[in-house]
Amino acid sequence: MAKYDGGMMAEDMTVQGSIVPRPQAGLASIAHWSYLMAWVVPFANLIIPIILLNTTGKKDAFVRENAIEALNLFISVFIYTIISVILVFVAIGIVLLIALAVCCIIFPIIAAIQTMGSTMETPVYRYPLIFRFIQ
Repeated sequence: MAKYDGGMMAEDMTVQGSIVPRPQAGLASIAHWSYLMAWVVPFANLIIPIILLNTTGKKDAFVRENAIEALNLFISVFIYTIISVILVFVAIGIVLLIALAVCCIIFPIIAAIQTMGSTMETPVYRYPLIFRFIQ
């Protein structure tokens, strides 16, 4: 019998429906929070996922997959920004840049919250409308 420490025991968690949280979920969510950090620290949305990928990502597949997803978002947003800047001369680019800025705020928040609350059965959050260059 396991010792009760005030929380749920490991045996109880598996019996009640597999609510075992991922041990590195908070660290994996930093890859997504880095997009909001990039509004203050330039290129944080590129540097932080690369650091996570090359450190903890080598040992933990969940951190690795979240860091790769964040890097794919960075690459896609870079491409969308270039296209939108070119389209500014046609006047639709301004609307696309505004929509892109809103998506770069909303989607990472959703991804970070879902990642922080993930369990062992929860799949990795996939950003909509991005290219997955890095596998």
